Amino acid sequence: MAAIPLTRTHRILIGIVVAGAVVIAAIGFAGSYAAVRELAEAKGFGQFSLVFPIGIDA
Repeated sequence: MAAIPLTRTHRILIGIVVAGAVVIAAIGFAGSYAAVRELAEAKGFGQFSLVFPIGIDA
């Protein structure tokens, strides 16, 4: 099966979709990080609560 050649318009639209997906993922990560950090602070994780959410989300 031959690949369909992508036009300039297709490449631009793909770039917009990828950029939008990255923005949505960043917003989700930021919200998740803030929520998990607050819970970690409430549970007494101390300074470790700053990096704990990164391990959970990764």
